[in-house]
Amino acid sequence: MPTTIKAERAKDFKDLFEARKQAGSFPFSPVLLAHLYVKLDFQPKYENATTADDARAFLRSVARASHAAQMLADRRGGTLMEVQGSLLHIGIPVGNDDFEPLLSFAGELHQIYNGVFDDRASRVQSWCMTMDVGKTLVVSQRGVHGDDSWVSLGTAANRPAKYLYSQLERNKEDRALKDFHIGCWHPTRREWVIEDLAKIRVRLDDSVGMVREARQFSPQVLYKEARSGLKETVARAVPVDFGDPVADKPEIYFGWLMRADLDGFTKRVEQCMNDDAKLQALATEFYQVMQCAADFTARHKESMVQLPWAGDNFTAAAVFATRDSYDDAAPKRLVELALDFEKEMGDRAGGCGFGGWAYGVAGGTVHGNAGGNVYLGAVILAGRRFLVGAGEGVGRSAQAFGDINPKASELVLYKVDWDRLHDSYKRAFETAVTVRAQPSTLFKKASALGLNRVRASAAAAPAQTRVSVAPGQYQTFSSKPHHP
Repeated sequence: MPTTIKAERAKDFKDLFEARKQAGSFPFSPVLLAHLYVKLDFQPKYENATTADDARAFLRSVARASHAAQMLADRRGGTLMEVQGSLLHIGIPVGNDDFEPLLSFAGELHQIYNGVFDDRASRVQSWCMTMDVGKTLVVSQRGVHGDDSWVSLGTAANRPAKYLYSQLERNKEDRALKDFHIGCWHPTRREWVIEDLAKIRVRLDDSVGMVREARQFSPQVLYKEARSGLKETVARAVPVDFGDPVADKPEIYFGWLMRADLDGFTKRVEQCMNDDAKLQALATEFYQVMQCAADFTARHKESMVQLPWAGDNFTAAAVFATRDSYDDAAPKRLVELALDFEKEMGDRAGGCGFGGWAYGVAGGTVHGNAGGNVYLGAVILAGRRFLVGAGEGVGRSAQAFGDINPKASELVLYKVDWDRLHDSYKRAFETAVTVRAQPSTLFKKASALGLNRVRASAAAAPAQTRVSVAPGQYQTFSSKPHHP
């Protein structure tokens, strides 16, 4: 683990990205930001794509929505901070914590999306938004594949995301946040205020032109134009053919998604927000955590692709070239990859004073003769590449956090994947309970401690060897494991 990382304060929000381009620079910026989250509601066949065609359609729509959001954010001095599949996160610098002037931005984006996705019967059926305003710690990090992550840490960044997921866990008719509405955290009333996006007054004179540009957005072309500005640093553990994914031509693998959420970090940020020295120390600690996670990805025995950080949430895909290799690995490695991460990164989290890691893992079913179940594309915007995943495991691993909200050292597993686990691991899981105190039909839950006990027991068990003692006759011999 490198010990030379030291975060340096950027002059302002605009300077943050420029500073990150410098070799060895680890900038941070405490800034008052409006955080707008946009959730695109796709037909399930696209959100949890099981074919390459559906994955490409999903990624193209995400790319167009992202491009429109970036165009609009540019006008306010903001940026698209995260592209997490169907969830977009936009950051806009503001002068105070009053959200009223920012509603026009949400209304303008809604107006553009109405033009971009006018045929909602095909892919994107609707959308909703959430927003909060507050001081946020922002860091910019380049990942192992040359991609930039803008990570925003603090209550104002965390609260609207959690509220959005808590609403998505409910049936549509039970949600307070309806389609084409925005939920805003009111700073004085201390409650969520819901607004109809269609009723927000906007002044967007060139919306027709922006709609046209977004609809004609070509991820392939923009990628080729921006590619010369990207410095690829591909992890050793990543398949050698991984390198140039785009929305129209994603890389396709067999595998699963592992998400790991750092518990307790938002609370630490809030405690340090008014002390620049403490903030700098905290930013340095988080950079070290990110670097350690990148090192884990690079040297782990599994082939892995790291997706951009989502706040303090690490995401990686364990990928395999063939279905046989995926099927052979899944019964144990679906769990053991997270245990490997817990072993290496648990001490890192504890050493920095955080609560530990919570996990969401999902792969899903490989249908028929499909060439894979994990689709990895990319969106290029303003010289930055956002790796974006598609497939059943991508959507379900994110849903695990919204539905279950696991605690530190808990692992939530998609039930389809639990069905294929080795029996010893299966018995360590129980039915997960949703955030509304209902038994989940989609997920199982276990503690990392209990799973590690199963793993240790298996390692200590006598090994069995089947030997031919005569034609057609076999005998099984047991031997104790060797302990040096």
